[in-house]
Amino acid sequence: MAGRLFNGFSRKTCLFYAELKGGLSYKRMKRLFLNPGIIFRYMKAFFVHKMTLDPAIFKEEQIAVNGSRNFYIFGDFEELHDRITGVKDSFAKEIKEIKLRISSEENIKITIGISRYNFLRVNRMAEFCMSLLGSRTDLSSIRLDLFPVKDISKNFSRFLDEIKKNIDTGRISVAVHDDKLAEILDTVGLHAHVNPGREKDLLRLLGIICEQVFIGPQTIVFDPFHRCNAKCQHCWVHTPSVKHPEEFLSRKFDLEIFKKIIDDAAEMLTDGIILQGDGEPLMYDKFMPMLRYARDKGLGVLFFTNGILLNEDRAKEVIQLGVNEIYCSFPAGTAEVYEKVASVQPAQTFYTIRDNLKRFMVLRRKAGKDKPRLIVTHVIHNMNYHQLIEMAKMDVEIAPDAVRFYLIRLDVMNRFLQLKPQEVEEIKRQVPEISDILKKNNIDFVDNFEFQLNHYDEKTGAWSKDFFLNHGCTIGWYFNLIPAKYDMSFCCHLRTVGYLDKQPFKTVWNSIEYWRWRRQAKYLRDNRNVKFANGQVLYDEHCDHCDNHQTIIRTLGDLKKYDLYKYYK
Repeated sequence: MAGRLFNGFSRKTCLFYAELKGGLSYKRMKRLFLNPGIIFRYMKAFFVHKMTLDPAIFKEEQIAVNGSRNFYIFGDFEELHDRITGVKDSFAKEIKEIKLRISSEENIKITIGISRYNFLRVNRMAEFCMSLLGSRTDLSSIRLDLFPVKDISKNFSRFLDEIKKNIDTGRISVAVHDDKLAEILDTVGLHAHVNPGREKDLLRLLGIICEQVFIGPQTIVFDPFHRCNAKCQHCWVHTPSVKHPEEFLSRKFDLEIFKKIIDDAAEMLTDGIILQGDGEPLMYDKFMPMLRYARDKGLGVLFFTNGILLNEDRAKEVIQLGVNEIYCSFPAGTAEVYEKVASVQPAQTFYTIRDNLKRFMVLRRKAGKDKPRLIVTHVIHNMNYHQLIEMAKMDVEIAPDAVRFYLIRLDVMNRFLQLKPQEVEEIKRQVPEISDILKKNNIDFVDNFEFQLNHYDEKTGAWSKDFFLNHGCTIGWYFNLIPAKYDMSFCCHLRTVGYLDKQPFKTVWNSIEYWRWRRQAKYLRDNRNVKFANGQVLYDEHCDHCDNHQTIIRTLGDLKKYDLYKYYK
């Protein structure tokens, strides 16, 4: 007993060090000074939080069945069992032998082996094992209570106890066969005790290391409308050389299908949605009803726009609605360059957008609100690379909350905009000055630009190839793209995982097929040629300039911050 207590105390000490290892930085000291309750939470969690699961669950029950053969089941489907045992086809062989013994009326014993990779599915595994013994048992009502996350270890013990009450314990036992599972759950529980506001973040991190999903994605992106009033040169969809059939241009997201997806997303604790586009969202007459429905369901709502239609009435409407953020693409620092980039708009539109954004910020301040946050984005390529300082000065006029500079994502349709080495150097030369301009005017400079420039490949224009091959892709726990064709995508490059005009969002998200794709993306280097439902491979040239790289980098950083990275692979 004393050993267990000392072990728990020692582990808590290590975890608190990991939590606080940022040191006594100015930001951390300021945060603690302004929020003294944080110190109390740390102290309370340290002395109150129990770090050790009941050791009884790690002991396999001894079942007295004379002359019995013991079989171990680690999954309710083949791939899961084989993934945990590390032996290909072991599931099929085990099931075949079990059925053979039962048909011969031999006594058998089945042990449900619990691992970090299957502990959420113990109820399904128990149902499966009962069915092997000829008994149909519905255990779907017995679920692991994930909240409060600080109690996840205690709730897991209760989960197992409840399952045992509903199975044939004379022939089926339950035992943990993963000596790190308790440590993982305790670690997550402790951090949730200290940071109750990050429960969903911690569950997604737990999902990554355990290769399971506990809640919905962080963000669902919708492409609701396919027509555009700017047709920027750098746009994959509407760059002037691309000609789309009328069927594509007329495609719109059905509001009733959208509502069903939002209902599922809200139930699954998805954080928020983004309306962006294969077109300009503000051109769609269902745009505001979509935002309003998602907001009423408790989801965060964001949208992308080119700013042309963000007039006074529309600005007041989105401010009143409580939209979280607006991203406005503004790819020029002068009217002359804007006219060249936005191929169907005159130079005067530059001033229309600037004035729309300035007025939006004035209206928001008059309303006494700090939302929607306005983030101005600048996609940088060979038509505007020399204008970063002009863009930053214009940003100061607008006074948005944040500014994001972003290197162009290249495709066969816009490769003519690829930056030359000397142009990249010119961009780097301007970065310190734009950073200084924005900082002096209290405008956040979103930090993705440095990563892109530091990883830029002069030959291909890519910036993330080796990084994700080396570290893996974790976007399967955080993100979905849903175009107006309802072909739900794993990421922003149309890797189809299901069709939402045929299946509910929740069904696709929790499917075995999606489980497989998540795991394969986590081990990206070994699975780059895996195909999705539309035939698209897991890894291709689009991954070399991944739009989700910020989310993935942040996730890897959080795994390290919470002392979970050691369980990642």
